[in-house]
Amino acid sequence: MTKIPYTKSDFEWISWNGKQMKKLSDGYIAEKKKNYATIKAIPKEARTYENTVYTLERAEGPYADVFRKISLLGEVSPKEAIRNASHEVIVDVSSKMVDLEYDKDLYRSLLEYYEGNFKKEKKTLGKDDIKLLEEGIREYRRMGFDLPNATQKKLKTLLKKSSKLGEDFRKNINDYQDMILCSVEELEGLSETYISGLEKDDKSGKYMVSLAYPHSVPFMSQATNRIKREELANKLLKKGGKKNLKILDELVSLRAEISKILGYKHHADFRTENRMAKSGAIVEKFQDELLKKLLPVAKKDIDTLRVHAKSFGIKKLEHFDTAFISTDLKKKLYDIDPETVRQYFPLEEVMEGMLGMYGTLFGITFKKLDTKLWHKDVMLYEVSNKDKSLIGYLALDLFPREGKFGHACCMDTVAGREISWKSDQFIAPFTLIVCNFQKPQTKGKKAVPSLLSLGEVETLFHEFGHSLHMTLSNVRHESQAGANVAWDFVETPSQIMENWVWSDEVLKKLSKHYKTGEKLSAEMRKKILEGRLFQTGNMYLRQVLMGKLDFDLHTGKIKDAPKAYRAMTKKYMGIDLPEKDMLFPAGFGHLVGYDAGYYSYLWALVYACDAFSEFEKHGIFNPEIGMKWRKEVLEKGSSEDEMKLVKNFLGRAPNQKAFLKEIGV
Repeated sequence: MTKIPYTKSDFEWISWNGKQMKKLSDGYIAEKKKNYATIKAIPKEARTYENTVYTLERAEGPYADVFRKISLLGEVSPKEAIRNASHEVIVDVSSKMVDLEYDKDLYRSLLEYYEGNFKKEKKTLGKDDIKLLEEGIREYRRMGFDLPNATQKKLKTLLKKSSKLGEDFRKNINDYQDMILCSVEELEGLSETYISGLEKDDKSGKYMVSLAYPHSVPFMSQATNRIKREELANKLLKKGGKKNLKILDELVSLRAEISKILGYKHHADFRTENRMAKSGAIVEKFQDELLKKLLPVAKKDIDTLRVHAKSFGIKKLEHFDTAFISTDLKKKLYDIDPETVRQYFPLEEVMEGMLGMYGTLFGITFKKLDTKLWHKDVMLYEVSNKDKSLIGYLALDLFPREGKFGHACCMDTVAGREISWKSDQFIAPFTLIVCNFQKPQTKGKKAVPSLLSLGEVETLFHEFGHSLHMTLSNVRHESQAGANVAWDFVETPSQIMENWVWSDEVLKKLSKHYKTGEKLSAEMRKKILEGRLFQTGNMYLRQVLMGKLDFDLHTGKIKDAPKAYRAMTKKYMGIDLPEKDMLFPAGFGHLVGYDAGYYSYLWALVYACDAFSEFEKHGIFNPEIGMKWRKEVLEKGSSEDEMKLVKNFLGRAPNQKAFLKEIGV
């Protein structure tokens, strides 16, 4: 297998303008229509894997990566006009794709081949080919194409209605605006930087603290004023508004109806069928087992908070106290100033350490290129094997700027795949990591490099895990490449990477004070590592309860979501939530997109911990184990079942032991 190196022309897309993007998107649609028509016109007896299944997989033809490139420019281009043009094109194409993809004749074409010439060709096909075919048929069936026309028409109407309600639910959360007003005295405990970032109310002259994450999280964890914490917390519990509770009721009911029409017991079974879990019953068992084991640890964590709360004169720990009491106690137990720690992690030092460490572990090298991309800050690396054979390209866009995507993510802009049917030449993947770290100050005597908090170091390692999954992909079919895996497995290759950050050896290796060049002291590293496990029982219990709420809604076990969440919080955490105007989960955005799937965060984490235990057993820098993880998991994408990949790597069935051990169970 040979990867084709990029030339200058392969990067011309970074300069596309709005007119070019529109023309290319029209070409994208036209190419798909043409290839779909060709597939549908083939006589049943003339169908082969190549002219039916493979052509369907490659229906975008030469426009294969266009849509992802346009999408990327919409998130990172420094030019507002390009970002706006990108978003317009994406909305337009997404709308047109619904009717284009929802085509019963494509399902018929696959079935004709599957029930006909597939039997003759099966022996000549690889397991990945067969998996692609069978999963394609399954996904069309999940669209209702094996149902009578009248039922199918009804299903399409319900799906459109469900999609519209989901968008309304999300929009109501994003549009929901509320705040509290605080005098400077009522902001005691918060930093000057935080306060200086708040706007003032014209009428009262007081500071406005909104429900937005950058305002609410620091306030709830640092503000000493208990009355104001309660005021903000109660407003947060109303986020989304009563209209979202009505939407949620209707949405859950619609999902149940759709699942019944498709032949499933409930929406949870429909959602999990094409995921690693495979069924609602397995997820339910997973969550119940975790809950049972987490409860003693979580109870101990919460009792610790109750004891510490008394030092503030708080007789009864309330929901608006927990973040503040936890933050204060952690500070007292592991007295480490995050800003002091940050000075030991200059971005360049962390990057050099990370690339060197994983280069050795996975048998790869990173060569920095001079290629100019969409902004001068963007770095581009050529990723190769030790024998210098090309693997792919990795770009990093790590600093904030106006209009850029504001969080952290990893984008598989060009997916690795074979150039044509059974070719030994492959398209090299192009992957992008987007973060928003502190920009370096380069002018004058106060020049300071980009300094990372420990949380940001972990974020970089996490996104780098996604990039390795995408870049090291070594499969033939695009839809099986890289992170195109089951929803509840996609975070495992990224979450496993976080474990290295929390190793004493790695903390020492990565740290280098930007002024003195000193490493983190043994004492500081000890406090950091001990502090990492602080209140994890409590944190993961909350995750399980959110997953249970989501799952119980979609299995029909509960009808009144606010009442159920209040009851669970009281039963398992001993915390009372207000009865009046408590609207959660009206603001629980994951109920759209993650519906019956919120469990997947912990599911993926458990598998990541189990896989990392193999590294711990044989040495976290052991290249033999690193290559095994690369070959058995990272390179294979979803060309094999994800459970099989994990079992092949572990040499056994996976379990929860490593995860539970890590949090002290």
